[in-house]
Amino acid sequence: MSSLPLSGEPNNIFRKFLFWFAAGLLTLAILFAIFWPKTRAYFQAAAILSQLNGQPAPFWLRPSCSLPLTAETFPIAFVAGPVTARSYTPAGRVHAPGIVIVPGIHYLGIDEPRLRAFARSIAACGFRVLTPELPDSRDYRIAPSDIAAIGGSVAWLHRATGKPVGLIGLSFSGGLALMAAAQPPYSNQIAGVLSVGAHDDLYRVAMFYVTGADPLPSGDIVRETPNNYGPWILEYEHLEDFIRPEDVGAIRSALRARLYNDPALEEKAVSRLSKSQKEEYAQVLEHPSWPLALSNKKHAAEMAALSPHGHLAGLHVPVYILHGRADNLIPFAESYWLTQDLPQGTLKERLVSPLIGHVTTNQDKANFMDRFALIRMLARFLQRVEHP
Repeated sequence: MSSLPLSGEPNNIFRKFLFWFAAGLLTLAILFAIFWPKTRAYFQAAAILSQLNGQPAPFWLRPSCSLPLTAETFPIAFVAGPVTARSYTPAGRVHAPGIVIVPGIHYLGIDEPRLRAFARSIAACGFRVLTPELPDSRDYRIAPSDIAAIGGSVAWLHRATGKPVGLIGLSFSGGLALMAAAQPPYSNQIAGVLSVGAHDDLYRVAMFYVTGADPLPSGDIVRETPNNYGPWILEYEHLEDFIRPEDVGAIRSALRARLYNDPALEEKAVSRLSKSQKEEYAQVLEHPSWPLALSNKKHAAEMAALSPHGHLAGLHVPVYILHGRADNLIPFAESYWLTQDLPQGTLKERLVSPLIGHVTTNQDKANFMDRFALIRMLARFLQRVEHP
């Protein structure tokens, strides 16, 4: 007797297909939920870095970094006086994760175009960004009050968002940001610190301007021709160490114009100098070694008070150190000294990148691995801020 086909077999096959199809979709959904935050952070980092040189983000990254923004400039009151700050807030996300970005020494302060572009690109990815103006930065000075201003800015954004915030310090502000993060109560209000092109010991950097050499902890020496900008900043701050007291005001005006990169203004200031003052000014621009070394020694204690070295014991938040291998303003050797000075367990990543000079990027000839390493570090920092 021949057997008859069972009418239930097609239904069983169809039910099994539906089961495995649903299981597959569920698995994909679970994997998406697990890995999407990390993947999104990588997309955001790639979009942010692609815009640093003034180029728009690739179209396939724009969904991750195209939120509309509102920008607002206002004073924040501190004990030492008000500090001007600018907030970049993604539309409809007042309580978005917060990031404080502290600019380096520049006469444009928070109006510096690259800083504004950087802040806007991060905010467009869904972060609330605050850029505070350090009290003396526009006049090319570093002061202990800067550390308090950084900490106060962290406290302000922490209150505004209701959660720990990220802290990015650029150039000399990178070292000051680490010092602020080591002080209570700010140390409990920070999700992580990204230090870019920072110093560990200001005196060691100042002597680099004299010798062209910065030692590594291993004993090896980093040798580089110093950027003139660094010595000029030190001379500007302590001009009385280099010229006659009665000539300080006139020569400072000329040197300020030089730091502003304003040739017309500098030419006008120089035209007002006497013959002897012009000779003094020429010597300042050449920054001979011995007067710079004597000035450094005279102000060594002040420099120590503005250096992370010896001031990071209270630091307990994750730290990401990024430095340019071609940096000739603050040599990359400083990143290795910073690593040594960080409390155990706080360093999450250190990257010395050939794609960076001094807090500027050059990705035109970047190979894939160098570019990916830069994206990965920024992505990990962003993810840390979003999920403290």
